[in-house]
Amino acid sequence: MSAIAYRVRQGITALRPRVPACRDTILASTLTPRQAGAFLALPIHDQAHLCRTFDILRTDGVKDPDLLRAGLLHDIGKVDGASRVQLHHRVTRVLLRRLAPRLLQRLARTPAPGWRRGFSLAVNHPGLGAEQAARLGCSPRTCWLIAHHETTPVPDDPDLRRLMAADHAAR
Repeated sequence: MSAIAYRVRQGITALRPRVPACRDTILASTLTPRQAGAFLALPIHDQAHLCRTFDILRTDGVKDPDLLRAGLLHDIGKVDGASRVQLHHRVTRVLLRRLAPRLLQRLARTPAPGWRRGFSLAVNHPGLGAEQAARLGCSPRTCWLIAHHETTPVPDDPDLRRLMAADHAAR
């Protein structure tokens, strides 16, 4: 699939998100109540993406609770108490990453006030999500997987590679 077709499909999926009927069962069997609360604070399209990521991992035979938990929580850093990553932040991030990466890094610098907060969350969500996961009682392994799920070059870790592949396939 071409990059343009992939992004168009991704955009259409984001416009009509569907959370699986078994979401609450998945959350209850995999996350603590506080972790599930953080998951439920995410927009529906992020919840749907995280459920798809989890399902891909589980379908591939993953049984490791740290990896499954990371599949469900790897994007929790996209929301904080004051802001969240919105569609225009996502689109702009993709475009600037390719066309003007230095500008994107300037927009994403922390602390990011007001209108820049969404860009900062979009770019920095792996580290922010790992910090939030630690506060929610996730294991160091789950936090590490969340922190590195967008790292390039990819560290030589088979679980991280599985998470990244599932994340990409779930978009």
